[in-house]
Amino acid sequence: MSLIGHVYLLPPERLSALLAEPATVVAVVDGAYNDPGQGFVDLDKAWNALHYLLTGSARDGEGPLAFLLKGGTPVGDEDLGYGPARVFQPAEVAAIAEALAEVSQYKLLPRFDLKKFEKLELYPGRWSEVNLRSDYDLGYYFGPLEQLKNVTRRAKNEGAGMIVWIG
Repeated sequence: MSLIGHVYLLPPERLSALLAEPATVVAVVDGAYNDPGQGFVDLDKAWNALHYLLTGSARDGEGPLAFLLKGGTPVGDEDLGYGPARVFQPAEVAAIAEALAEVSQYKLLPRFDLKKFEKLELYPGRWSEVNLRSDYDLGYYFGPLEQLKNVTRRAKNEGAGMIVWIG
């Protein structure tokens, strides 16, 4: 099974409704795929490497930059592949946006250590096949980072919340 990371913006009223009715989480995440204009980011299999690049940790981390795997409020008990979806309130998303604004490919590139990724068993593995001189390979990881920066900045400006899931 492939684990794909996702981020989707939710207006405060939809976020509140989801928390009030956590059983609707599958419908919400399924609907995200059909609503890319509303702030949907498909991280594909880059989520674990991005989490590491942002936090310096394979699966832990603290603060707003750990949002891909930590923080927020779990939505019910439904395991979507890598645990339940988590929602972030507008103030939390604003903090994430501010933290991401300080991040750049240039700053993160020194952490892009393929041998370390292999040793840490970062998903999806096969790090020996990645070519750091390839625009395609770098774009696979840093393209979603730019999308995350844009979407969280938009959420901050609009007062939106966010749902994150890996499944």
